[in-house]
This record gives sequence, structure tokens and C-alpha cells, in this order.
Amino acid sequence: MQNYTITKKSGTLGATIEGIDLNVPDDELMKILKDALDNSLVIKIKNQKLDRFGLAKLVKKFGPPYIHPIVPNGYDDCPEVLELLREPDDTELFGGESWHSDVTWMKPIGYVSILHAIDLPDVGGDTAFSSTISAFEALSDGMKKLLRTQKAVHAFHWREKREVQPWFCEQPVVKINPKTKKEGLYINRMFTSRFCDMTAEESAPLLNYLFDHMEDHKFTCRFEWSLGDVLIWDNRFTLHYPINDFSGQLRRMIRTSALEEA
Repeated sequence: MQNYTITKKSGTLGATIEGIDLNVPDDELMKILKDALDNSLVIKIKNQKLDRFGLAKLVKKFGPPYIHPIVPNGYDDCPEVLELLREPDDTELFGGESWHSDVTWMKPIGYVSILHAIDLPDVGGDTAFSSTISAFEALSDGMKKLLRTQKAVHAFHWREKREVQPWFCEQPVVKINPKTKKEGLYINRMFTSRFCDMTAEESAPLLNYLFDHMEDHKFTCRFEWSLGDVLIWDNRFTLHYPINDFSGQLRRMIRTSALEEA
């Protein structure tokens, strides 16, 4: 038994785990991680030292590894792992356009993402998370009933008004956690374009209301980074937002994702 501690990050979601080694992803460790994810949705594991191959080994314990069909910065010898490099003179941050979940625009959907800090700025670059379960629970009974009957279109290219295979699909608006049976909203500002059988214009008022609701501070937490930190989160029931506030400094992360089991 690994001697570890778990500390909650906020009253809504998030936890920090100390005293485990992710280089040894045996059955015992995976039970610890999956139980913590079911309870807290996003976990930070401190003081880790993983290379891309170690990260790939870990993610395969969660499910089929995801190889991004569009983003070109995967390693040639380990394509399921992306290098997220922000040079000092860059102005954009990968994934930093808006709150979102990873891999919602295909089936099977994204299950977990894992992000490991290799080089960090002196200050800044936090990552924020929101619980879509807490957001759903705060809605009125009438709204919950309505949303349980709805599906929405998720499209990688929807902002260019393109819904093209294999980068779009229909998803239920409310998703149920198979372990905890809790319900969460399964929409996000970056990839959800409209409700099924409605136009984008017709869908916008309710979608924008829900997006704003999900991003309310009372459903969120924010993780600061230290070298060696690993964040693991459940994309099915969280949104995340990387904070782009460290201009002029280097930041290097490696990231990988696993798909939900079909």
C-alpha cells in the first residue's frame, strides 16, 4: 500500500495527492486515482518525474489513448503525447481561447486528460476547472427536466460554420457518471455549436445562459503549478481554462488523453 494523503482543493471540486509515484501505475495506484477522480473530478499529484513514455504508459491504464487528428505537435515516437510549448515571444496559449472539455466532438468521447509540468514561468499560468455536475445540480427542476431530453451538436470547426466528419457528432446535453450516478452538463463554449434540430441562432440564448452558468466562480477551483506537478481531470464532468498571464516567459508541458471505453 502506497502511503499517500489526499487534500481537497475546494468545496466543489479538486484535490491534491501526495506520496504516490505515477511511474508505477499498478492496480492499487489506479484504484486510488480513479476513486479520487470520481469524488473530486480533477486531481493534482505533486513531485512527479515522467517522460513522454511514462505519461503514455499511465494514460493507457485509463482507456484507449487519443491521438489528435489535427494538432501537429505530438512526438514522432510517442504520438499520443503532445508537447505544449509556449515560447517567451508567443502570444497565444494552447487551449486558452475559452472554457472547454477535451474531445467532445467525436465518439468515443474524451475521458481523462493528463498534463505534466516540465518548464514553468516564474509566476502565472494557473489552470482553472469547473464542475459541470455542481452546475447541473444548481439548475431548477424544470430546466433539468428539459435538458435531459436534449442533444447538442459538438464540432471542432463550428466557428468556421463547418460540421464535417470525423470532427463533429451529436451528444446528450446531460451525462450520467457511471460510477457515482451523478448528472452533469455535457456542453462547452469551445465545441458545442447548437441543439440538435435547431439552428445556431435559435440555440444561442439558452446555450449562452448555460455556458455563463457553468463558468460561475462557485462551481470552480484554480490550480497553481509547481515543477513536477501532474494534473489529471475527468473531461466528462469538468470544464477547464488555462490562464494566459505569463507573457515573455517559457512554459513547457506534456499532455495526453484517454478516450472513454466504448
